Amino acid sequence: MSRTKLVLLSIGLLVLAAGLLNKIGRALPVDFFPFTSSKPPSTSSFPPHPGTVIWSADMETGDLSQWSVPDVPGGPNTGGGVFDSGLAIAGVDAVGLAHSGLHSAKLFVNTQSTEEFPTSGTRLFRWLEPEKHPELYYRVWFYFPQRYVPNGNPPWWNVFQWKSKRADVSDPFIALNVGNRSDGTMYFYLYDKNAKNSYGQSIKNIPEGQWFRVDAFYKCSGEKNGHVTFWQDGAQILDVGDVQTRYPDGNCSWSVNNYSTSLNPSAATIYVDDAAICLGGRCP
Repeated sequence: MSRTKLVLLSIGLLVLAAGLLNKIGRALPVDFFPFTSSKPPSTSSFPPHPGTVIWSADMETGDLSQWSVPDVPGGPNTGGGVFDSGLAIAGVDAVGLAHSGLHSAKLFVNTQSTEEFPTSGTRLFRWLEPEKHPELYYRVWFYFPQRYVPNGNPPWWNVFQWKSKRADVSDPFIALNVGNRSDGTMYFYLYDKNAKNSYGQSIKNIPEGQWFRVDAFYKCSGEKNGHVTFWQDGAQILDVGDVQTRYPDGNCSWSVNNYSTSLNPSAATIYVDDAAICLGGRCP
């Protein structure tokens, strides 16, 4: 074969290969190829930079007084407090079940509904820091000793929330609820009570009989530019933006709860330890 024919054949093969590659590139997503991606950088990883701890509670005082500092529980200048309603009570575990140290908060509720107590709940509140800072990070270690099933009408189980108060009205705005998957496994989902929207996730389940960490970011806003993000053991499970997270003329407060209308079993205990609120970045 002459050199001219070889050159022409080589050019033809190159053109054919280029056309085939172009066709494959259109048929497959751009991120099929390992050297490029059409997606923005992932935001699902845990925030890398720790912030400043501005409040914390490890229950090593042997009581729940850390939730009320800088005043004593029930004092006029408390920064938070413990609130029980119905057949529920919060205390400190004296047996030694703790994420660190010797003590944890023990949240007990009996949801056996009665005419007097249609709902029951206990809540560990902080309002001092959320009232001062519109953007904060939160951290809690949870322990669920066994599986529970919310079975009310509708079923709900609130274990972590932000409320907003204006005048004499105090309402939940955003709540981290517990639901059950088809096999009964517990998991977290987000409920926006103000907008009446629920946000599910399939990334993490709630483990039974072991401590696990929950972190959150909350932007408190009376307009629809609020934001809430949750991580479980460092993995982002929920991220909702452009939502109203308080009343326009209200404030924000935060609580960890054991609160429901009906659970199976009806008597449910969960544990909380090493809670913290942090400014400027995730809690260390």
